[in-house]
Amino acid sequence: MRGLAIVGVVSLHSSIWGDVPSLLPGGALGVTVFFVLSGFLITTLLLAEHARDGRIDLRAFYFRRAARLLPALLVLLPVYVIVFARQLSLDQLLLTVGATLLYLSSFIQSIWGAMGNLGWTWSLSVEEHFYVLWPPVLRWLLGGEADRGTGVRGRLRRRPLLTASVLALGIVAASVALRAILGGSFRGREFAYYATPTRIDALAVGCLVAIFAHQCRPRLPAVLGWAALAAIGWCYLNPSFAIGGEALNLWGLPVCTVSAAVLILSATSRPDGLLSRALSWRPLVHLGTISYGLYLWNLLPGQTFHLLAGRHPGALGTIGCAVIILIVVELSYWGVERPFLRWAKRRMASGPRPPADRAARTAQPTLARHGRDGSLSASFRRRATAS
Repeated sequence: MRGLAIVGVVSLHSSIWGDVPSLLPGGALGVTVFFVLSGFLITTLLLAEHARDGRIDLRAFYFRRAARLLPALLVLLPVYVIVFARQLSLDQLLLTVGATLLYLSSFIQSIWGAMGNLGWTWSLSVEEHFYVLWPPVLRWLLGGEADRGTGVRGRLRRRPLLTASVLALGIVAASVALRAILGGSFRGREFAYYATPTRIDALAVGCLVAIFAHQCRPRLPAVLGWAALAAIGWCYLNPSFAIGGEALNLWGLPVCTVSAAVLILSATSRPDGLLSRALSWRPLVHLGTISYGLYLWNLLPGQTFHLLAGRHPGALGTIGCAVIILIVVELSYWGVERPFLRWAKRRMASGPRPPADRAARTAQPTLARHGRDGSLSASFRRRATAS
């Protein structure tokens, strides 16, 4: 599904910088598909870890996330500085690069619109805020499943997944309501599209899907999955869902979010079905594998051409930039991202594993009785671990 998401984003971006028809004017909704999938995969991994080990190791989680996300970004940013050093002032470079490194770009972009050529990093910022907030909350809730206290704290932790679901539903409701309130003006719509509080609902929906699949092992009718895939395609094709439009915030984001959730449930509940096999088409899977690098690099070659040549790249220039993008992305994956992931895996395997505490050991059989990891297909599990 990452491949499906990145297709929308790259198609939209390439029509902005290059000589490519605007075939998918709503392609920005690919980010929403990413968000739902990310919430689902991260929550599934955390629940599986707790079921297996009786605990969630936050230190290992953040180490894996840093090893996955930071190396490629740290390669990109110096190139960005070199390319735009003469075009941007020192203050602008410090603001945009600093906000990217500190994962504040969603707020800088939504409030001031000041991220410039790094405006696309707003989504990395939203993801990072989710990583900071959700795993500790889930760990705290699951760590108290054996709590027999009578206070509010005890009641919340005795039914951890119910509490987590209610919390996620509250986040969805607040986020959607805030987007609706802000949709009356262009400035409000810009904030609603880029800000973490108004976009975190898609990640929360992914968390809900993971908890539901973990608890219930649903088997959705295949037709629902195909309908969800068609709905995502319709969202991509709909010109009303271009960035800055009122329809995007009011209808496009919710429709795409729900469709992505249904598609995930359908594909994971029928791993051998035609839909799951279609999503596992090798070129699409490879696009998903290199999707992070594609997201990082897909704009820079075209932006550089505009800066150096002072004109639109034209057909040949667009093809040349596309070839450069693919080469750079493959080099990033095989030369930077994958080696760091392997290093992180070796580092974690060689380090001491702290024992689970008594409460976590008590909770483990309770989780295991529900077969919590049964609904995630092997292919999705492998992809989740690699992410």
